[in-house]
Formats: sequence, C-alpha cells, structure tokens
Amino acid sequence: MGTRSRQRKADKRRRRQRASAPKAERTYGARPSVRELIWAAATAGPAERAAMAERLAALAGAEAELEAMLAEVEEAARRGNWERHEIERQVERRLGAGHASYVGAGRRQLAGADGLARALAVLGLMARLPPLPAMGAPPPPAGGGHADSRMLAKVRALLAKAESTTFPEEAEALSAKAQELMARHAIDEAMVGHAGGAGAGASAPSGPSGPAGVRLAVDDPYASAKSMLLAAVAAANRCRTVWMPDVALSAVFGYPADLEFVEVLYTSLLVQATSAMAAAGPQVDGAGRSRTRSFRQAFLLSYAARIGERLRAAGKAAEAEAVEVHGQVLVPVLAGRSAAVEEACASAFPNTVRRSLSISNAAGWRAGRAAADVAALTGRVEVPARA
Repeated sequence: MGTRSRQRKADKRRRRQRASAPKAERTYGARPSVRELIWAAATAGPAERAAMAERLAALAGAEAELEAMLAEVEEAARRGNWERHEIERQVERRLGAGHASYVGAGRRQLAGADGLARALAVLGLMARLPPLPAMGAPPPPAGGGHADSRMLAKVRALLAKAESTTFPEEAEALSAKAQELMARHAIDEAMVGHAGGAGAGASAPSGPSGPAGVRLAVDDPYASAKSMLLAAVAAANRCRTVWMPDVALSAVFGYPADLEFVEVLYTSLLVQATSAMAAAGPQVDGAGRSRTRSFRQAFLLSYAARIGERLRAAGKAAEAEAVEVHGQVLVPVLAGRSAAVEEACASAFPNTVRRSLSISNAAGWRAGRAAADVAALTGRVEVPARA
C-alpha cells in the first residue's frame, strides 16, 4: 500500500473519531473543563444534550458550576432590560412550563441527569436572549398606579359588567359611563400637565410628567393579529406600539395614565373578540377541509381594523366636546403630547419596519367586522354600534 493511500485512510479514521467525539471535545479539545462541557451541552441539540447531562451528572462540582452560570446569564439578560417575569415567559413558551422554575431564586432541582438537561436547555435559551431597548418607564407611585386609582377601579368594574351582560343596551350604558370617566381623566391630566409646563411640545421630558414605555405580552395563537388590535387601541389613545415577533412582546409608548387605560381596554376587547370567535365554531370549505385558522386570523385582523375606526371616531368626538370646555388651547396640548410619544418611541426603536398581514378568508373578515361593531368599548366616548 502506498504512502498516500495510508495517509488518506488515517485521515478518514481521524475524521470519524472526531465526528463521534462529544461536542465539547470537538470544540475545546480533548480535556475540556466543567464550564466548557456545560456550555457545549447548553448549545447542543436535545439528544446530545441529554447524553452530555449524563456525563455531567457524574462530575464533581458540575451542579454548582451550572447554578453559577445560570445566575450569570440571567443577570446578563437583566442588564439587557429583561424583567424576570419576561424571562420566565420566554422559557415557558419555548421550552415548557416545567423549565420556568430554573429561572430566578426558585431553581434548585439540578440533581440527576434529567434536572441537569432541563437546566442546560434554560441556560442555552437565556444566553441567546437579545437585548431589549430601555423603555424609560417611571417607577409606579405609592398609590400603585398612574391613573387615579378610584377612577380606574370604577372603569374596571364597569368593564367587567359590560363583558358579562347578555343585554346589549346594558352593555352600551355601562361602556358609556366608563368612557365618560376615562375621557374626563385624560383631558384633565393633559391640561394639568400643560399648566405645569410639561407635555406641551415634542420636547416634553420622559418620566412621571412625560411619556413612558411598557412591554405587553401578546401570546399565540394569532399573536401577530392580536398585536394589530393592541396597535389600534394604542393609536386611538395617542400611544404608539412596536411589535417584536421574535419574543412575542409589544412595546407600548404613551403617557402613564394612557398606558394603563390601553392595557385595560385591549384586554377587554381581546376577551370579547375571543368569545365571538369561539362562538363561530370550526370552519370548513366546500371540500370539507379545515379553514378555522385562516378564518380566525382574518377575523382578528378585521376586528382590529373596525375597532380602530370606532375608537378614532370616539377620540374625535371626545376632543370636540373637550374643546368647548377648555378652549382651543387643548388642541396644541394634545398634539404636543402625541409628538412627545412619537419621539420616545423613535428613540427606543430607531429602525422599525412596517409589515403587512395577508387575508385569505373573506368570511372571517366579515365576521370580525360584525363582532367589532357590537363590541363594548370602554374608551373615550361611546360610538353607537350599527344595526
């Protein structure tokens, strides 16, 4: 056998041996440290991770090292503006509810290969979390909220009754009362801010007297369509949203009391939309094939579009009535607050991209619009539903 032939066979044998070696040895060499083994296992596929967890379970100090590394990556995520509850949600939605206990002080179940494998998966996920923009949200005041607590409690109570009643007239009356309370509060807050020298222009400061930001979870199914509903509610209340599909979060910017109201109204409308969508039941085409998913996607998008129309009309009506009370000075005050919100959003997200969602189910679009027409709004001013 020639020298070249023997060399080729030896090279092929070494390649086979290297391919069959554990990932840590392929990456770090023949004698990786415990930390290197852990990192290799955290980034491996499920099958290889389970095999490496068996090996780690037999190594002294592996559990303590993994515990320390979990704390390190969680702290790095917190420096990247992630809140603990947001980290737990990401772990749960990607790995399952059983993995979320490995986040924060509650993680202690590292004994055994199964516990190690779960902790390794959490470590790999947390290490890949992208940094989030700072939202500039002010700390909550001692009362627990930015909107008047008694007024917001009344709105929530009216909202709960409007959702539960089976009588449209009662829902309309309850919604109208809630909207009246919110409209009065929003306009009064804007005028108080103007009198104090804040909120009258695009240069209004962020913080308690200026715009702030929050992140709201938008969950599957149909998360993109739900984010459109949130955007419609926010826009009607002089707030802005940025949808982050990779992490299923929407950033919402606005004045603190408006942000609280947007969350309350969005939650209510989503409950109503989900109920109406479920009442429509499964959908099939003429050939008996399921059309439920496309129906519900179109339903939610149409619902969001129609709710946006109703809320914009309500906002214009509320402003017209408020101008009669406060005079024309209200117009530049509200315009200045909107400009300040735009500036805060653009500062946190300077490179946003507009995206569109396609509609492939006309029946779902019609049903969503019809449901939005009769939805109980708890916004600024009630808009009567069409017959």
